[in-house]
Amino acid sequence: MPPRSRYAVDPSLTGGPQPPPQGPNLGYQQQQQQQQWQGQSTSPQPDYYQQQQQQHLQGQVGYDPNYVPQLHHVSDRPAPIPTGEYAPTHAPGPAQSSSYHHQQPQPQQYQVPVPQQPLNHIPPPPHSSGPTLTGPRVRIDPSQVPNPVEAQELDQNLYDDEDFFTCQTRGLVPLVGTDYRGIDQGNSLPRHLRATLPVIPSTSQLLDTTALPFGLIIQPFAQLRYDENPIPTVSNWISGQNGPPRCEKCRAYINPWCKFVDGGRKWNCNLCGANNIVSPTYFCHLSPSGQRLDHSERPELQFGTCDYVVGRSYWALQPPPSGSLMDVAVDAGNSASDAISSTAHDLLGGLQASLGQEQTSSSSTNYREKEKERKRELAKYRRPQGLARVFVIDVSKPSAERGIVREVCEGIRKALYGEKKVDGNQDEDEDEVKIGKGERIGIVSCAENVGFWNLSSSLSSPSQMIVSDLDDMFVPFTTGFLVDPIESRTQIEAVLDLLPTIAERGGEGNRVAAGSAVKGALAGLRMQGGQINLFLSGLVTHGAGALTSREDPTIYNTDKEKSLFSPSNSFWRDLSEELAECGVGINTFIFPEVYCDVASIGALSAVSGGEVFFHPKFQPVRDRTLLHQEIQSTITRETVYNVTVRIRCSNGLRVSDHLGNFYQRSMTDLEFATLDSGKSFVGVMKHEGSRLDDRQPAYVQVAILYTTSQGERKVRLLNMNFSVTSLIGNVFKFADQEAGVGVLLKGAVSQMPTRSLRDIKKALTERCNRVLLMYRKHCAPAVQQGQLILPEGFKLLPLYTLCMLKSKPLKGGNVTSDVRVHYMRQFKSLSATRTINLLYPKLLAIHDLNESVGFPDDKGKLVLPTFMRASYGWMVAEGAYLLSNGEVAMLWFGSAVNPQIIDDLYGVDNLQDLDVRMTQLPKLPTLLSTQLRNILTHLERILDHTLPVIIVRQNMDGMEIEFANQLVEDSNNDALSYTDYLMTAHKSITNELSGNGGKSDSWKPW
Repeated sequence: MPPRSRYAVDPSLTGGPQPPPQGPNLGYQQQQQQQQWQGQSTSPQPDYYQQQQQQHLQGQVGYDPNYVPQLHHVSDRPAPIPTGEYAPTHAPGPAQSSSYHHQQPQPQQYQVPVPQQPLNHIPPPPHSSGPTLTGPRVRIDPSQVPNPVEAQELDQNLYDDEDFFTCQTRGLVPLVGTDYRGIDQGNSLPRHLRATLPVIPSTSQLLDTTALPFGLIIQPFAQLRYDENPIPTVSNWISGQNGPPRCEKCRAYINPWCKFVDGGRKWNCNLCGANNIVSPTYFCHLSPSGQRLDHSERPELQFGTCDYVVGRSYWALQPPPSGSLMDVAVDAGNSASDAISSTAHDLLGGLQASLGQEQTSSSSTNYREKEKERKRELAKYRRPQGLARVFVIDVSKPSAERGIVREVCEGIRKALYGEKKVDGNQDEDEDEVKIGKGERIGIVSCAENVGFWNLSSSLSSPSQMIVSDLDDMFVPFTTGFLVDPIESRTQIEAVLDLLPTIAERGGEGNRVAAGSAVKGALAGLRMQGGQINLFLSGLVTHGAGALTSREDPTIYNTDKEKSLFSPSNSFWRDLSEELAECGVGINTFIFPEVYCDVASIGALSAVSGGEVFFHPKFQPVRDRTLLHQEIQSTITRETVYNVTVRIRCSNGLRVSDHLGNFYQRSMTDLEFATLDSGKSFVGVMKHEGSRLDDRQPAYVQVAILYTTSQGERKVRLLNMNFSVTSLIGNVFKFADQEAGVGVLLKGAVSQMPTRSLRDIKKALTERCNRVLLMYRKHCAPAVQQGQLILPEGFKLLPLYTLCMLKSKPLKGGNVTSDVRVHYMRQFKSLSATRTINLLYPKLLAIHDLNESVGFPDDKGKLVLPTFMRASYGWMVAEGAYLLSNGEVAMLWFGSAVNPQIIDDLYGVDNLQDLDVRMTQLPKLPTLLSTQLRNILTHLERILDHTLPVIIVRQNMDGMEIEFANQLVEDSNNDALSYTDYLMTAHKSITNELSGNGGKSDSWKPW
């Protein structure tokens, strides 16, 4: 059947002019001649919300549960006639021999011609080139090496034709960059829970033989696609105060893989095998098939991912009180209901006495004692409340002079209340409040002193109280610190308007006591939890935790460099742990001009589950849009707090380690003060005890206990079952390459504070070579010894390993410790999608786009062209290219680019007139502008991240160095090119096979 278009369109996608009918191969110049209608713009209105019921996979003709589609080459533009199983039937072209060994003999398939590099491609800039291999060597054709673009292309084509059913995978899991619609059938979606080995080895010896990583990438609150069903909330069970049904032995929660026995009076735990008695309130009879009669009404028995609303026994524990005024106020508020109930009991006793009824004093005494005991017990737990957010703003003179204070205040106001209305229509403003209902706001300003703002709605204007004792911080008032942003809107906006003016006067001083300010904000949130957003202009040189510069370029690339990747003193380490224990997460916005010790300051965010936003050399004109979007993201994205996570496994498996940004007080539980939709972490798995039975599946359950931003206490469950095998070939066949790369990278950067970069990079290369060697030894057929054989599922592992060596935490050369530490911690918590995109950026030529590209087709699917390989070898000086690495987008213009392209995108005539400070595409009514904005909107939805667009002009801008470093297939970042690295890997494997230990040169590249 004909293929569907490749990409689903976000309902918020910006519409644009409909392209006129034209031939599929019409060139760019001819397209421009027909753009006489540029001044008018109409928005296409496809039906985004239609959902068609998919046929059951087993009911499809030719269904084979063991069939795994093979990759085929995809030509560059203009697109060739589609081929393969998901394309219309056509006459086959000349077959191309594969440049690598397939894992198994495959059925006959047609290959399209392999795209070749253009003859007039441009060389890499000389200032970005890296090392090359020396001595005689065999040249490898870059077009013949394994290509990540074609793998992504085929996977996207597959899941445009069908939905992904989590229990009918046929051994396939969507790639992390694939836009798919998932159907939860009992296993969690890969966007929430992704395993490196969906088919696990039966023994630890077999796992060690493969050398593959075994772990889980967990992203509990990953954003769902707009047409996927929301996470179900279980609310139709009755269990009193004991919470959802749980196993009495291992404490696992009931899930779709549990079995009911004994007529429904017991259920068997799938993790430990224990039988548990079903409570009378949860009991239901079984059908003849053994399924509960109310199965269709029980989301917890149908879906791998679900939420439970839980009661008081699941509340978070309170930390020890500090004795501050805010602690006393919180205690008084919590005991108000107890005082009311006690008064009601006294009134009832008086009424009974007036009616002549007997009331014994002993019963009253017993009641009061019980009330006191209940009050003491209740004081141990934290009552769920809406998320409280405190903004700590640096108002020092350097921060004001650089425009940081004004842009931060404007960004906060936009994030809370939307765009400011020039006509003063307050009714419309009320409809634009973006913060969640029940959330509260507080503001703290800091420079050489710390100021707390009283924002109570009862005041005519906000008031400030200064705390000058920087070593003993406290909130100097009990009410008005945390306020409702709607009730106190006037006061909040008045403070945000006043702070830039105060800072620009210069009377606040040049130093910043950020450590003391965070301690003060923590005092206000200690007994309830919440979030702090810290805005800092530079190095903290005043107050608690004052720092000094310890940057020393002479120790770069030495064993001593690792000392720069940890906090410089115990204050920041202790404060980060205190934040995590109190359930207070912190997002840190840093705007440094020079070294600012991100290793120390960023530890607050790393341990508490927050995020660091790094803006070196901040320029308001260039960076304000990105800053405002980041502030808005921290407020509008799904954020939970007081989070506790535990991973449970079936018998024979255990969690040996955890990787990510979190706080860990025990071997089994992870604690996140806050956790948002973009954060992930890893659980490393190991075998425990005897051999697993390959006739029985294995199971994993991840339980996340959290409080929503609206103040509800819930438990989210993620469930997954695994097949078990004793065959090493099946382990390689079904392994998830991208998940494995993510686990390897998170493990590598986690070692940076304790191991030298040289040793870490060497270990990554050796791990890659060992995986390929084990496949060659145990799975590959007998072939000539010098031939390179790559497993089909891991043929891109050498490329991704090279990308890891070129990533900013590990790359060679003189990289400041601030940059290394920032990306080290970012990679530890980054989602799988953004991790792969940051390792291997997407590159797209925009100078020869077909005019159907960037618009929905008749099925509402966005049409995208084929992406390119990340190398200068595929680029020409006459071209324009869009590069996206998941963090930023770069628009590269060649020196000989057509001026019409520049005019269509930016409305100027030549490259020299471009303002490189622009980071957004202007909304021009041209075909190319609309196409590019639609493509960017699609990429942002896939990544769940905003992409600023940076202009890069060939041989003109300094940003070309950064652009060149993103082209990872070239020789740069003090590392080899892709082809050279593949040759070194091949040589190492060949020498291991021959037993020469690296001394033999008798090897062949293919």
